[in-house]
Amino acid sequence: MKQDNELYSVKYVILSALFFVIGAIFSAYSFSETRVVTSDVPGFGLPPTMYAGFSRLLDDESILVPEELLDVDKDIKRIAFYFNGDRLHRKIPKQVHLMIENKLLGKFMGLGRFEVIDCVECRTTRVNFEDARMTISQSVQNNQDLRDLSKDVRADAFLLWSASVHEDKFTINLRLVGAKSNELLWIKEYAKKTTREQEELEFESIEMEMVISSWGLSAERDGVGATEDATLSGVTSFGLRRREYTTLNKDVEYSLGVEYFTNLSSQDEFNVSGFNLEGRIFVNISALKDYVNTKAYVGIGQAFFSGSYGLMMKFGLEFPFVTNGFMAIGAVYLAKEEVEWDADADYEDSSEFGGAGLDLTLGYRF
Repeated sequence: MKQDNELYSVKYVILSALFFVIGAIFSAYSFSETRVVTSDVPGFGLPPTMYAGFSRLLDDESILVPEELLDVDKDIKRIAFYFNGDRLHRKIPKQVHLMIENKLLGKFMGLGRFEVIDCVECRTTRVNFEDARMTISQSVQNNQDLRDLSKDVRADAFLLWSASVHEDKFTINLRLVGAKSNELLWIKEYAKKTTREQEELEFESIEMEMVISSWGLSAERDGVGATEDATLSGVTSFGLRRREYTTLNKDVEYSLGVEYFTNLSSQDEFNVSGFNLEGRIFVNISALKDYVNTKAYVGIGQAFFSGSYGLMMKFGLEFPFVTNGFMAIGAVYLAKEEVEWDADADYEDSSEFGGAGLDLTLGYRF
């Protein structure tokens, strides 16, 4: 009967994990917009680094966070985008220009701080022929033109932006200018360096993570004679992971990690010590992105501990926590194995360790 219960427990955990992963992947593909950025952008005919370089810069979650705009006047509510780069000698192709502007629009709209308005006049370039000469001008030639334009489009401020590339360094400059007084309200520069080799790897991001976890794995050691049985209700793990996502689908991430785990309680009766080598898949749950950036994960690893080894599985949800930090809550399962404990006359020499339990994790990404 005991073996039947254990077999049922293993099947239940495996089936639960499979249903969990299928549901998470369905959620990501049903509710998300798949963003494809490859080294060979169809129809663009651009150098690989031009499109992908700016895309990598603007997809970085650490740029344009709400905290950077806390000091902006609260009366600034409606903003319009205005490209103030060189429109005559265009060094950045039009397709890349549009991609940059669209991503900037999305970033500012996602902040929830401003109402972003579409300004057709801001994108207008005038071409005039006079005395057999061609002149090219923008809608705004001076500060007064900018103030007049703000009245036409009813904008509180203009976000002036420009982009440049130099020696594989991609830079975007942003300036928020008040519409009434032309006062400079906010200025920021973002830059990221990339290489062709990085693009050929087709990895948008590679990060390292340090994690500390509490696993609800248990053991019970029978007492001898009148000695009460000893129980172990959990272990603590410390780990290092390498996480990456590909240009093929940024809603899916992968990690490979190693974790050391041991028991910090009941050390007189139990001496758990081991390593777990784990591969993990993360899937964005886009249906929740308006509330909190949530990722579902499933991990499978091989654990080596106290002279034994076994299959370890985990699945759950991950949430952002402080800057560059995250927390996760889920379930962990380790196939039960017989473990030889340190000799103690009051207890049996061996018992099973493992089972299913709660997995709580705190981590920091760098």
